Amino acid sequence: MKKILMPTDFSVPAENAAHYALQLAKVLKADVILCNAYRVPAEAPMAAQVAWPLVDSSQIAQEVSGNLDNMVRELSAGACTTEAGEYCPELTYESAKGSVCEVVSALVKKRKIDLVVMGMAGAGSVTQLVLGSNTREMIDKADFPLLLVPYEAAFKKIRKIVFVTDLDEDELEAVTELTHFAASLNAQIVIVHITSRAVKLEGKLHKEMEEFFQSICSRVDYPAIKYEYVWNIDVDNGLDWLAEQKDVDIIAMAHHAHNLLYKLFIGSHTHKLSRHTKIPLLVFPFAH
Repeated sequence: MKKILMPTDFSVPAENAAHYALQLAKVLKADVILCNAYRVPAEAPMAAQVAWPLVDSSQIAQEVSGNLDNMVRELSAGACTTEAGEYCPELTYESAKGSVCEVVSALVKKRKIDLVVMGMAGAGSVTQLVLGSNTREMIDKADFPLLLVPYEAAFKKIRKIVFVTDLDEDELEAVTELTHFAASLNAQIVIVHITSRAVKLEGKLHKEMEEFFQSICSRVDYPAIKYEYVWNIDVDNGLDWLAEQKDVDIIAMAHHAHNLLYKLFIGSHTHKLSRHTKIPLLVFPFAH
């Protein structure tokens, strides 16, 4: 991994995510690019019905560049030590007019980004993950790995990554990508299936799990990987339980319509994981 993209709106959650991204970049020996997507008020929906002050794109771009420049200086101050062998990430920035998803997607292709890191706010915030239209759009449309960092998450050594699976063969590409990420961190991967049914040794579910895990073994050569199931009342409660585990450093999932992550965001209890977890959520796109 060589490049991490960090979208920011200069909010406190975004600032926290930027610090997390910078510390992660040091471990991965990657560089960090901050970015901001802006819109000109007069071009926004409903703009014709509002009296906006006279401001053009160049003025906004100049202001955004100044804010990004200040952010780079603040993040760089004391970010690297003189310890032998410590990687000091290069920290740069870009800005462009458009939606967050449009700007980020374009930069991922243009700069060959390996990982996008975004912040999400804490409980009670109107910008929390389930209410954040930018974040939801990014999850739905992203064809790149996306790491969502909760407002209360502080970077620590990543030792254990839990991948929550629906036992879908289309998730195998995501697991493969995850092993590359985990190997760079020397982290353990635990493949978890959450079920409300008892897993009988000779039952259908046990067979499905065994077949899925065998598919992973035949495709992935990673020694620090194991498999578990979480037997809980339902998926929501299982995710809540998982989010409370103090030894889990990242929860990972693959996403497309109708799978576990889709249900998590549209169901009646979809706010639970994003509201309560302090654990970053790593989202992979499904293979197409």
